[in-house]
Parts: sequence; C-alpha cells; structure tokens
Amino acid sequence: MKLTFANFIFYMAITWGCNISLNFLYVLKKFFPVVLKYDYPLDFRKKLGAHRILGESTTWLGLSLSVFLSLLFYILLPWPWFLVPFTVYFGHSLGSFIKRCLGKKDGSFLLLVDHGDYMLLTGIIFYLSGQVSISLAISTILATYLLHPLACFIAFKLGLKKYPY
Repeated sequence: MKLTFANFIFYMAITWGCNISLNFLYVLKKFFPVVLKYDYPLDFRKKLGAHRILGESTTWLGLSLSVFLSLLFYILLPWPWFLVPFTVYFGHSLGSFIKRCLGKKDGSFLLLVDHGDYMLLTGIIFYLSGQVSISLAISTILATYLLHPLACFIAFKLGLKKYPY
C-alpha cells in the first residue's frame, strides 16, 4: 500500500481505532466498576527480577477486545487488516515490557514508548511483510508521535484518561 491521502487516512483510522478501543476499557472500568472483576493483568502480576513483567494496564480484557476486533476486521476488511488489533495490542504490551525492564512504574511516561508503541510495531510488521510502503509506515508513525500527545491531553482533561500522556 503506497502513501496516498486515502491510504494514510485508512491506515491511521484502523490503528488509532484499535488503540482508542483499548483505551476505552479505562473509561468502561471507571464508570462501570463491575467490569474490574472481569479484568486481570496479562502477566498475572508476576515479576521478572525486581520488576513486573507488564503492569496493570496490559490485561486479559484488552487481549479479548483485540481478538473481537480481529474477528470483526476479518469479516469486514480484506487480508491482512485483521492482524492490526493484535499488532496494536502487542505494541502496547512490548512498550509496557520495555518500561518495566527500565524500572518505570505503571502510569509513568517514557519518551518514544508512550504515544506510539502500537503504531511503531504495526508499521514495522506491515512494512516488513510488504503490506505498506516505508513512506506510509514512517508518515503514520511520525503523525502519531505528533498528534497522539495532544489527543491524550484532551482525553485526560475530559476525564477519559488517568494520565495526560
């Protein structure tokens, strides 16, 4: 997929849409606390050395939502777009793992990991598999690192995010 305005919008929409869906789980848990009893960290709160493997926000509910979105994408979109929810989720998981390995606590900010981990992993995988051009991957990664902090700050001010980043 080459870099055109339509492809840029499509690629941003599906990756950001998956990311927003995962972030919506925070809102769901905030306004409907009963959801908390059905959610549990993917790492079972285990540690690797002195630090947690992933943290509290990388959960089974998030993975389940990613599976659901993948099935929906499989029905509605052509190959290989059903993989996007997984790359978004595992991009977040990899970012969380990196932060824990560096001793960062849950909710702390780490430049280049926060705001774009999902887009970075998705861009790399889809570029290496020949699904998107390098220019499309890079332009969407750069756009995400520029626009995502603003979107997070607005969501925080609206009470939709726990942290402004």
